[in-house]
Amino acid sequence: MAPRSAVVGDVVVVTIVPALFFLFAAEVELTERLASWTERHESWQLDELLLTLVVLSACLAWFGWRRLRERSREMRARLAAERAMQQAVQQNRELARQLLRLQEDERRRIAHELHDELAQECVAIRVEAAGIEDEARARGLPGVAGGARAIREAVDRLHGGVREMLTRLRPPVLDALGLEASLHALAGGWSRRHGIACSVQVEGACDGVADEIRVALYRVAQEALTNVARHAGAVHVQLALAAERGTDSLLLTVDDDGRGLPNRAPQGGLGLLGMAERMAALGGHLELAASPQGGLRVAARVPAVPGAPSASGEVPA
Repeated sequence: MAPRSAVVGDVVVVTIVPALFFLFAAEVELTERLASWTERHESWQLDELLLTLVVLSACLAWFGWRRLRERSREMRARLAAERAMQQAVQQNRELARQLLRLQEDERRRIAHELHDELAQECVAIRVEAAGIEDEARARGLPGVAGGARAIREAVDRLHGGVREMLTRLRPPVLDALGLEASLHALAGGWSRRHGIACSVQVEGACDGVADEIRVALYRVAQEALTNVARHAGAVHVQLALAAERGTDSLLLTVDDDGRGLPNRAPQGGLGLLGMAERMAALGGHLELAASPQGGLRVAARVPAVPGAPSASGEVPA
């Protein structure tokens, strides 16, 4: 919409210019002069030119009015299409959030069942095997003791695998101690398994956010570390989480000193596409950039309030 001052200026011009033209025409008797001039050229019918120009002006005004109406209809249709698209995007985002929430709920349920059923059975079998081993040794049955020891060792490996699955499905520390402790535990366990140094830095209070935000950031860190172990060839990784100043966004970065993106082909898990979709569902976004350590930086920026637009901008170096 045009400013009020511009509208007033246009009205003044439309009013003043015709008035000045009338005064000028009256002063010089413009119509009489034109009539005198056209009479000398009656053979050319120039005396009809004035009315023809009036009709032409009316046609041009009608043409402009038609184009203005069409432009208004097009603008209304475009605005309606944009509103419909925004609603569709919002609905898709909400659907993605619900799917992620259902996925996390299912993971939590499976983790509880594994803990309550399989893990407890592993502990029971280990206790029974240890008892059989002790009894066999006391009775001088080395074969039976060795078999019981093998069972106990196999159960220990199975129990360790179950604990690993429980951590990947739903880390208990995330609910008990919060996001910061979970990231430290994730980095520590990942570093021990893969022999790659991983440091963690958390700035600001990041545990007062919604559960789905905490889970999303944890999953991004988890997938990014998995990709580093599989494809980067790195020797050191830095994981950082900070509340950005001046915004309501959280920024998670995973930097490595490996080969960088061109030589990578991350497959497994959610992958880069899955991480980006997880961030987009919460109103955030995922960015890839060169890391100051020489490898790849994975940066996930997400609003502390789910669904709110996150601050845009380049990934800080």
